[in-house]
Amino acid sequence: MFDQLADYSIPVLHPVVVHLPVALSVVALLTVGIWLFRNADAWWRVTFLLQSLSLIGTFAAVRTGEIMQEQSEGVAMVDQFVELHETMGERALWLLGLSLVMLLLSRWMGVRETDHAGIRLRWRFLGFIAVLAAVSFVVLTAHIGGLMTWGVPA
Repeated sequence: MFDQLADYSIPVLHPVVVHLPVALSVVALLTVGIWLFRNADAWWRVTFLLQSLSLIGTFAAVRTGEIMQEQSEGVAMVDQFVELHETMGERALWLLGLSLVMLLLSRWMGVRETDHAGIRLRWRFLGFIAVLAAVSFVVLTAHIGGLMTWGVPA
């Protein structure tokens, strides 16, 4: 039975890789939400780590998606949505990077304000909005990819 496992291979890694940034970014949204209300440095660190890993995963998804696109030409659902999916993936990548910059900026600005313990709510809120925007694009990109894979015309 185990020898049969060697008879199969995964021709493209995109369907495997895409789950990582989706899962990580959704969890990052939860942790940044906790940071927004709890103002604990540990939640900022966890959010930053999750967003960083999501950025790396999204980069891998974009690169492997380009390879898969070449192999999927001629499939009606793919042809219909592939450009939108690619554009949304690239925008998600940029927004993830921007959210990391905003998280760093919010922490830096908060640390500079020594008259207040912790990071002020306005800076935590900006970090939350940046992560929310990035996660929204990641999830929307995933939805479009799901339509390309599993969708059928209604």
